[in-house]
Amino acid sequence: MTKYILIGLIFSLWCGGGISDLYAQQQALPIQTLIIDPGHGGKDPGAVGKNKYEKDIALKVAKYLRDTLQTYYRQMNIVLTRETDTFIPLHERGRIAQDAKGDFFISIHCNAMKQKDRQGAETYVLGVNKGQEGYETVIKENQAMLFEENHADVYGGFDPHSPEGLIYLQVLKDVFRNESLQMAQRLQNNYRENLGRIDRGVKQAPFVVLYMSGMPAVLTEIGFISNLKEESYLAKDTGQKEIAYAIFDAIRGYQEALQMQQIRGDK
Repeated sequence: MTKYILIGLIFSLWCGGGISDLYAQQQALPIQTLIIDPGHGGKDPGAVGKNKYEKDIALKVAKYLRDTLQTYYRQMNIVLTRETDTFIPLHERGRIAQDAKGDFFISIHCNAMKQKDRQGAETYVLGVNKGQEGYETVIKENQAMLFEENHADVYGGFDPHSPEGLIYLQVLKDVFRNESLQMAQRLQNNYRENLGRIDRGVKQAPFVVLYMSGMPAVLTEIGFISNLKEESYLAKDTGQKEIAYAIFDAIRGYQEALQMQQIRGDK
């Protein structure tokens, strides 16, 4: 059995009742408009592996995710913050999400560390994390703002190079915290249980792109391209599709769980 066939079988099991059941339930879906944010782009490559850039992998996974969602949720409005290798400022990604009146924001990224043996997936919600390794990831992802010509004016002098600079984001609104945590945990469960990935857990961090989105939001680091084994996995169509399917299934499970909560609440 080829890996492509195995992916198809796993996906058919995940999808349960199929297209007709999902289509019939769409009017009540908690997520009517989903924002998918492929990290970095254009002059901002993101993390750099031996052979691949984060920006390219993130965009391919985002497109596979969009295509899968469009097949199974045919009336869902799906908005990508970028569809090509284009640089989109962090605040502009938030504006795109808010203009589209999004219900949820998912930002897709790849991780990198100086320690080349690091591997696995982790998902972040908006918050403050005092762990040093977490700060390294936050600083790396927030550095995208430095590619913006007027970043000092837009972000009020916020310096993503300095952990002390994160004080600008320590006073956070947590209106969407519960929804964000639910999605984050489902993502990590799927990475671990369905794909056999190393689960690095659900974490919190002051990512600017989550702060600017203004809605329930997660940032998922799907693997380390600084690790040769993981870079090879993430560079292949099979790996990208597996990750996209795992994210799709997390969205599907999230939708169903909130629908059940609404039903119980109505009673």
